[in-house]
Amino acid sequence: MAEAHGFMKEMTGVLGDVSIMHRGKKAFIRKRPGKSKNPPTELALAKRAMFGLGGKIAGTISSIYEIKQLWKGDPEKNQTGYNKIFQANHGKLNMEDLTGKIVLSEWGGLEVLNALLELGHSGVEIDCDSFESRDTETRVATKKIKGAGIIVLINPLLGDPYPKYQLMIFETKTVAMEEGGKFSERVKYKGGDLVKFQSYGLKKAFGVFVTMDGEYNPIDISGTIESKI
Repeated sequence: MAEAHGFMKEMTGVLGDVSIMHRGKKAFIRKRPGKSKNPPTELALAKRAMFGLGGKIAGTISSIYEIKQLWKGDPEKNQTGYNKIFQANHGKLNMEDLTGKIVLSEWGGLEVLNALLELGHSGVEIDCDSFESRDTETRVATKKIKGAGIIVLINPLLGDPYPKYQLMIFETKTVAMEEGGKFSERVKYKGGDLVKFQSYGLKKAFGVFVTMDGEYNPIDISGTIESKI
């Protein structure tokens, strides 16, 4: 793999026998591997599926604005926030029984007391008795809070019409911080989202609490909490 220069730095995708990819602020060129005439092994298929799942999880996490903003890239290592999310989650969740984990936060500066995440018939409840940032400046700047995360669904009740698994996000309303730091919110799905939510026999949620300043800029995040299956 070689670093791209000139006009090729602005390109991405496939060009003839090479592909152009971006990492941080740099672009790289690598030769496309030839197609194998042998069918893929079970191990190769498993690795491909694991890689695909990692990408879907990373993409879903990145779709939640506040969480994405708190995953900082590392330009010196040509590493974006998305790369770090992918690496943190690759191979961590078993889609057969939902053991393992999803990592939603790179660091957990927000301490929460008695955090709870529960799945109901039509949505999610997330709450805690108190929350407080370890950093004094961040603590003073905190004005608002919300809960957000991912729900993983497996074992479709109607069989083939549905994919083997699905990922959904949940986001509570952003609310002003209450005296004492208590937080409790519910997310209820409606319409097509509710149908999808109720179409799977096994579900598990992973969530975080995110605090913001008065201008809704995310400033702190808790460690990941999870629901029971």
